[in-house]
Amino acid sequence: MLTAVAGLPILVALIYLGGWVLAAGMAALAAIGVYELEGMFRARGVAFFPRLAVLWTWSLLLGRLLGWRLGWMVAVGIALAAVWTLWVAEGAGFQGAVTTTWGALYLGWFFSFMLAIRELPHGRALLFGFFLVVFSTDTLAFFGGRALGRARLLPRVSPGKTWVGAAIGTAAGVLAGGVALGWLHQPWWAGFGMGLAVSVLGQLGDLVESNLKRYCGVKDSGGLLPGHGGILDRFDSALFALPFAYYLLRGLGIG
Repeated sequence: MLTAVAGLPILVALIYLGGWVLAAGMAALAAIGVYELEGMFRARGVAFFPRLAVLWTWSLLLGRLLGWRLGWMVAVGIALAAVWTLWVAEGAGFQGAVTTTWGALYLGWFFSFMLAIRELPHGRALLFGFFLVVFSTDTLAFFGGRALGRARLLPRVSPGKTWVGAAIGTAAGVLAGGVALGWLHQPWWAGFGMGLAVSVLGQLGDLVESNLKRYCGVKDSGGLLPGHGGILDRFDSALFALPFAYYLLRGLGIG
C-alpha cells in the first residue's frame, strides 16, 4: 500500500508535465521492464537480448515524442534482431530474436501510446481518465472477487481471479469511463464505451502477463516495488489497453 501511495504522485506528475518529462519517465519504466523480462526469461532458460531491447524501446519512445512514423523503426528493429543472431549460438540466437522483438514492441511501442494520448486535445485529462478506468477496474475486481467470487475465471493462468471479480471490475471501469469523459462534456455512451473497452482489455493484459509469469516459473516480474512486484506487474493492464484506447478516442472524434 505504501508503495502505491508513493508511486501515484510520481505518475500524476509525469502525466501533468507531459512532453520530455513524461517521455523520460516512460523510458526509465521501459528499461526496468526490459530487464524484468530478461530475468523472467533467464529463469526459464530462454534467450533474450536486453541491450538491443532497451535501445529499441527508447527509439520508439523518442520517435513518438518527435512525431516520427514508427513503422520504419519497427522494421529496422526487426532487422537488427535478425542480424544479432549472427553473433549468437544458432538456437539461442533465433529464440532471442523472437523474444526481443516481442518485448521491445510490448514495452516500447505500447508505452509510447501514453505520449500519443497525452498529445491529443485534452490529452492530460484523457490520460488521467484512462488510468482512472484502469485503477478502478483493478481495485474493484480484486476486492469484489475476494468478497463475492467463487467461480474461477481462468484457474490455469491466474487462480485468484473470478468471474464475479471480473464483472465487478468491468462495471467499475464503465462508470469510471463515464465520469472521465463526462468531465470533458462528451456523450455518456462514449465514456461508457471507452470504460468498457479499457476495462476488458486491461484485464486481458493482466492475464497475459500472468500467463508469462507462469510460463517462466516466477511469482512476480520483479522486486522493485515491495508488495507489488515489478514494473510489469503494475503496468500490465495499462500497457495492453493503451493502443486500443488511443485509437478508440481518435475514432470517437475525442482526440
